Amino acid sequence: MESKKISAKEREEAKFSLGGATLYGINAVIGSGIFLLPRSIYKDLGPASIAVMFGTAVLTIMLAVCFAEVSGYFDKNGGAFQYSKKAFGDFIGFNVGILGWMVTIFAWAAMAAGFAKIFIITFPAFEGWNIPISIGLVLMLSLMNIAGLKTSKVLTLTATIAKLIPIVAFSVCTIFFLKGGLSNFTPFVQLSPGQNLFGAISGTAVYIFYGFIGFETLSIVAGEMRNPEKNVPRAILGSISIVSVLYMLIIGGTIAMLGSGIMDTDAPVQEAFVKMVGPVGAWMVSIGALISITGLNMGESIMVPRFGAAIAKEGLLPAAIAKENQNAAPVVAIAISSSIALVLLLTGSFETLAGLSVVFRFFQYIPTALAVLKLRKMEPDTKVTFRVPFGPIIPILAVVISLVMIVGDNPMNVVYGIIGVIISSTIYYLMHGRKGQAH
Repeated sequence: MESKKISAKEREEAKFSLGGATLYGINAVIGSGIFLLPRSIYKDLGPASIAVMFGTAVLTIMLAVCFAEVSGYFDKNGGAFQYSKKAFGDFIGFNVGILGWMVTIFAWAAMAAGFAKIFIITFPAFEGWNIPISIGLVLMLSLMNIAGLKTSKVLTLTATIAKLIPIVAFSVCTIFFLKGGLSNFTPFVQLSPGQNLFGAISGTAVYIFYGFIGFETLSIVAGEMRNPEKNVPRAILGSISIVSVLYMLIIGGTIAMLGSGIMDTDAPVQEAFVKMVGPVGAWMVSIGALISITGLNMGESIMVPRFGAAIAKEGLLPAAIAKENQNAAPVVAIAISSSIALVLLLTGSFETLAGLSVVFRFFQYIPTALAVLKLRKMEPDTKVTFRVPFGPIIPILAVVISLVMIVGDNPMNVVYGIIGVIISSTIYYLMHGRKGQAH
C-alpha cells in the first residue's frame, strides 16, 4: 500500500495564517464566564473593574508568550506538566501535573455549575434544580465519553458561532448606548463596604481571569503557523486584545444600562441587552450562552480525564489510570475525574468553583514562566519558533504579578496551595520515593 507523501509546500499551506491563528485564539479564550460573572466583577470596585480588566489582559499576554516559547522545546503536547518535568525534574513535574489535573476538574465542575445557572436563567421553571442539572450533565457526558462519542465538527462550529453572535451584537450596541449611561460610571471607584483597594483589585482580577482561561492553548499555534517568529506574538496580541475589547464593551454596556442594579440580578448581561434591543436580547444572550457552555462542557469531559491519563503514561501515576477500553476512552481516569467533579458540585457554587479554578491554575502558569528561564540555560542552542522578548523581564514580571494577585485575593490561597503541594508531594514520595532519591 503506497503512502502519499506531503510536500513541504503542502505542509506549509496547511499551517495557520495569521488571521486563522488569531481566530483560533479568540475561540479558545472566549467562553461563557463573561455572561455569568459581571456581578462578581462589579461588586468590589464598581466601574473601575474595567481598568482591572485591562491589567488582567496584560498579565494574560505575558503568560501566553511564556507558553509560546517553552512549547517550542517539545514535539508533543502536554502543557505545563511536560514543561515543568523537563525543566525541573520528575518531582516538580509530578506536582504540577497532579495539581493541574485537579485544576481542570475544578474548571469542569465550574462549567457544569455554570451550565445549570444559565439553564435556569433561560428556563426559570427549573429554579432550585441547580445541583441535579449539573450532576446530570457530568454523568451524561462521562457516559458519552466512555462510549467513545466525540463532539462533532458541526456542533463545535455551532457552539463557536452561538457564543460569538450575542457577544458581538451586545458589543456593537454598547457603542451606541454607552453615552446615555455615562452617569453610572461616577464615581469611577466604588469600593464595597469593608474592602481595601488592593484586595478589591486582586479579587476582581481573579474573577476576570476566569474569562481568559484557555489562552494557554495559543502556544500550540506556535508550531502550526507560517512564519512563527513574526506571527506568534501577533496572533497572541491580536486575539487577546480583541477578546479584551469585547469583554470591556460587555462590562461597560452592562454598567451603562444597569449601574449598581447589576447587583440585583442573576442575569445582568441579559437584562442590559433587553434595555437595548427589547425582550429578544435576553433570549439571544441566554440561548447563545447555553449552547456555548454545553460545547465547553463537552470539550472538558474529553480533555480532563486525558490530562490524568497523560501523567500515568509518563509513569508518574499508576498505569491503570491510563487504561483504555475498546473505544480508546481512559475509563479509570474518566471515573476518577467525574467522581471528584460530582463531589465539588455538591459543595460549591459556580462563583466559588470558578474562583478556585483560577487560583490553582497558577500552579500551571508560574512554573511555565520559570521554565522559560531554566530551559534557556539548559538548552541555549535549541532553536525555538518564538522567544519572549526583553530577556528575563516578562517571565519574572508574570510570576511576581501572579503571586501578588493570589495573595491579594485571599491570603488563605497560600495555605490552600501549600496543602495541595503537601498532598501531591506525599503521593509522589509514596510512589517514587526511592527513585526520587536515586536521581
